[in-house]
Amino acid sequence: MNADWTGGPDNLLEADEQRRAVAQRFRQGEVPLIKLWTYYYGLGGDADEMSLDAYLNEALHLPAAQVGLISTAMTELSSDGDE
Repeated sequence: MNADWTGGPDNLLEADEQRRAVAQRFRQGEVPLIKLWTYYYGLGGDADEMSLDAYLNEALHLPAAQVGLISTAMTELSSDGDE
């Protein structure tokens, strides 16, 4: 088990589901990676741009707190375009 995760496999499954949902929204949206990363970093994210790219391509697991920030950044950036 990865030391960054607390809890059992259910947490990993939930994180994987959330990553897939965010990655799908990223691919379908018009938000460039640098804009997503900059917004996420501004929210307090600590993964670098390359790690974010790997995460969105399902090649890297991130701690749950970072996953939440990425999801928040994507939601807020997506809603900016709706206004």
